[in-house]
Amino acid sequence: MTDAEFEDFVQRSMDELIAKQDQLKSEYGFGTFDRWHFEQTSETLSFFDADGKLTVEAEVIDIGSYANNSNTWKWAWANDTILPALRSKAEPLRNLQELTGFELFGSDSTVSVEDENMAWELAAMSVRQLGALGAYKAPSSSRPLATFLAIMRIKRCAA
Repeated sequence: MTDAEFEDFVQRSMDELIAKQDQLKSEYGFGTFDRWHFEQTSETLSFFDADGKLTVEAEVIDIGSYANNSNTWKWAWANDTILPALRSKAEPLRNLQELTGFELFGSDSTVSVEDENMAWELAAMSVRQLGALGAYKAPSSSRPLATFLAIMRIKRCAA
């Protein structure tokens, strides 16, 4: 892939992600939840309202994590803090290296990124690669770290 082709690929991926995020917002209320919880063992992302009631639940694949204090990215498939089953589901993201020709997609080490916008670009290309419905940026409450999750299936929970 040439640099121009890659730039086009990134832009198309971002455009698609924006449309998918808009749909998640309009259909499921993304961005309006009071609380969220990610459970690695069940590979589930849950969203709760102000009363603590479960309102939306999503099956997810961990894409990777972004540390804003160091502008670094770590792919989920290469992160030993992620459970093996979830790491395995992120393995198809390594194919982005072959598709694009860029080594950063196959690096099992932490890689430098420009900023959070670039982290979103990596998430957008990952969502496209996985055929996901969108993404969720799950911030850490204790560290300058955010985990990007691909939304694979989603449902409203009974009222």
